Amino acid sequence: MFKIVIIMLSLTYVLMSDNGCNVLVKKKTQLCQESTVLNQNKNSSFESNAKSDTINISRKLTSVETQYLDYNVTIERVATHLAPSCPPFCIQPIKIEKVETVGELEVLSFIDEVKRKRDGLLIDVRKNSKYKEETIPSAINLPYEMLTESSPYQKEVLKSLGAKKIKRGWLFKNPQKLLIFGESSFSPEASKAVKKLIKLGYPTNKMLYYRGGIVSWKTAGLTLI
Repeated sequence: MFKIVIIMLSLTYVLMSDNGCNVLVKKKTQLCQESTVLNQNKNSSFESNAKSDTINISRKLTSVETQYLDYNVTIERVATHLAPSCPPFCIQPIKIEKVETVGELEVLSFIDEVKRKRDGLLIDVRKNSKYKEETIPSAINLPYEMLTESSPYQKEVLKSLGAKKIKRGWLFKNPQKLLIFGESSFSPEASKAVKKLIKLGYPTNKMLYYRGGIVSWKTAGLTLI
């Protein structure tokens, strides 16, 4: 009786693992969609992206070669209206030195902590025109350009962040905790601001980096002002 049950189950459920689909189907006659599509057009070789305009993934990375089943696959990046070129719209690293990278829940926790302790700054480093359109509630605007040596506001900005000018640069004695964000994970302003502050001497344990920025915040359906 036990053997009969096993045989019946094996006829009813077939694990299609040998075709690369790894899905459980109810009848042997059912075929995995991925396998069927590939068999119908073996010459496609995943070249659909080749018809579209492609851009760099990062400054140094243009594509990655891999395989799926018996086919060579080129992982590329298609240009969009949000990211028409790279540079400047290159995918940003998830980690910048020892600065902690955070997501939406950590940003919300930071906002709540700043409200309770009156300590810390949520900083939108996009251009002022973008900031005026929409931003995360409680964020202040500090465009990346204001941190550069060419900016007439650099000294004033750094002093407001707790820095003191010394012979060889800046000394940060009592810096505020900063959470820095920009437009998205493929917009450079936030990562550039973090790197600039590190170069100027800002302690990495006093900075948080929200890599996803406004685009991720919107995708999560969170409030903007």
